[in-house]
Amino acid sequence: MTLRDLSYLLAVAEFRNFSQAAEHCAISQPTLSTQIKKLEDYLGVELFLRDKNNVAVTDTCRQILPIARRILDDVGSIRQIAAHTSARHRNQLSLGAFPSLASYVLPEYVFRLKQHYPELKLQLVEEKTHTLIALLIDKKLDAALLALPVEHEALEYRLLFEDPFTLAVAADHSLAALDEVDLNLAAGENLLLLDEGHCLRDQALKLCDPARFVEHDFRASSLETLRFMVKNGVGVTLMPSVAIQPEDKDIRYIDIRQRPSRSIALVWLKAHPRGATLETMAKLLAYKPLP
Repeated sequence: MTLRDLSYLLAVAEFRNFSQAAEHCAISQPTLSTQIKKLEDYLGVELFLRDKNNVAVTDTCRQILPIARRILDDVGSIRQIAAHTSARHRNQLSLGAFPSLASYVLPEYVFRLKQHYPELKLQLVEEKTHTLIALLIDKKLDAALLALPVEHEALEYRLLFEDPFTLAVAADHSLAALDEVDLNLAAGENLLLLDEGHCLRDQALKLCDPARFVEHDFRASSLETLRFMVKNGVGVTLMPSVAIQPEDKDIRYIDIRQRPSRSIALVWLKAHPRGATLETMAKLLAYKPLP
């Protein structure tokens, strides 16, 4: 019995179809069928019930599957440890961030990391939060900058900074003269939000009761698009402080009385082989970048 046999076993159990499982494993269907039959002969049990239109998992196979997954996961961890300690990978690190944060903090963070780790080769990944979490779990990403809470038992994090929200309005807006605004008093304004899937959209909707604000039909893919729409008087939006551009005279960024903010953390897999290094990096990055 080999690791390859276990991977074939898991593929057939997942797809319940030998042709699809063979395609997933990049082998021919007859080869896959032969290997599964050899595994059954070796174990002396039937693993799958086959007929023309269906492949069913036997009770014995159902008991074996979680063990097989655990074995392959452990092998993957061994390979990851070896890869991260090899000379080729020792100075490589992949770091992710979500779009409404990435372009505002990564330039400064990369500069700071390079100062302390001059040989470090960084691979930067900008994706939405759910994609970054999936990449961390799948061990395809070393660490990510995410907004808390991040609720996954396989992940750990270190808080870096609090990022307060301001209310962004056009310079000639009726609220522009205020130094501070109560969100309740701003109710009824056209609220501009990012598109579905952006965590900043969810955070804004938690702070701004949709029943009191008028959610504009427009959906932006970036904060810069929202900024342009605000400039042109289409509506107002919540702007994180890292994205404020003080020199922009066409927009007023007003403090919010309720003091809403998002907590930004460095997140990585608990079993990451370079956990100690990521801890050190988190301490290095634990400050708020200047807008």
